[in-house]
Amino acid sequence: MLKEQDIVCISSADWDAPLWTNKQHLMSRLAESNRILYVESLGLRTPTLAPQDRQRIKRRVKHYFLGPRKIPGKNVYVLSPLVIPYYRTAALRALNAALLRREVLQAVRRLDMREPILWSYIPNAYALTHHLKEKLVVYHCVDDLASIAGVPRHAVQSMEERFLREADAVLTTSRALYEARVAINPNTYLFTNVADADHFAQALEPELPVAPAIAALPRPIAGYVGALDAYKVDFPFLAAVARQLSDWSFVLIGPVGQGQPSTDLGDLKRLPNVHLLGYVEYQRIPSYLKGIDVALIPHRLSEYTQSSFPMKLYEYLAAGRPVVSTPLPAIAEVDLVRFAATPEAFAQAVVAAWRENSPEAVARRVEEARKHTWESRLKSFDEVLERVWQSQRQRRQSSAP
Repeated sequence: MLKEQDIVCISSADWDAPLWTNKQHLMSRLAESNRILYVESLGLRTPTLAPQDRQRIKRRVKHYFLGPRKIPGKNVYVLSPLVIPYYRTAALRALNAALLRREVLQAVRRLDMREPILWSYIPNAYALTHHLKEKLVVYHCVDDLASIAGVPRHAVQSMEERFLREADAVLTTSRALYEARVAINPNTYLFTNVADADHFAQALEPELPVAPAIAALPRPIAGYVGALDAYKVDFPFLAAVARQLSDWSFVLIGPVGQGQPSTDLGDLKRLPNVHLLGYVEYQRIPSYLKGIDVALIPHRLSEYTQSSFPMKLYEYLAAGRPVVSTPLPAIAEVDLVRFAATPEAFAQAVVAAWRENSPEAVARRVEEARKHTWESRLKSFDEVLERVWQSQRQRRQSSAP
């Protein structure tokens, strides 16, 4: 089912975003045997005057006039549509639906795509169903979008319920997302996030040097890799942990406020044992993880994170790192992770995890990560969508006069 197809992907992230998410990782792999039209983020959150938002708007306008642009070396075409990033009224949602429909249909015709698979990460794609002569409609639900700070909750819920009823298959990444959606669409499936195990396993290769920015710091080192947004990372919590472990170095690797420009790191950035290393290219992350003694997932316990399955979990494990996390429900059953809900308990868990770095412990982490790879996930998606497609064909044939 996922070979020699045209796929129209409606994403919640720009293709060239500093941090790739599961959207870009999956579509870049599907592009190895399919042709992809990747439609960049439609901006569910209303922009602010923050520099990140101004730069994003400027880049969007520039890319809009390029039309669908081909990514060098990949069978991927990227479309940057112009819509109004405001969804609080039914009239504006209808206008945005019309704008999206017009621009995607123009790109589909230009690329001569026929009966594409419509694969969307956001519910706005309801505007496209039945207009593309699509073979299948896939809703890949990886976040509870309505619970993200700054997003119009009721508008997103309304669009999502409509899209759920249109989708042929719904793919979810956590038990909470699955249970909330299977009641509306029985063709809902649970597939957790995965990792590029081979890429992150480079951290275990003897010949790979530790990144200089890490090698220069006092050991032991606890580290976080990912977007530094206040709706996701609990910065006051992490600051309290860093104070508890004043003899540890804490490194934070990733851009600040990419998804929430109002993000304020507060006391965290003023602590002498906390080091903000900024954005690091994906290819270089293993050299940073190699120098980290304990990997952290200090996420807030919120409505959003109740259904969030961090991609970084299996990336950390593939690099052989011990992991300490706040008690996120989506990863509660992963027994190789230490969980703690208070700064004091979290600090104790970090120290305990540091002491569990025997070759046997590292091997168990890597083995677990290798059960959750992009290769295995693509195979699972292919099997599910093939069953859905065959079921559709049989229904059509049985109802034909």
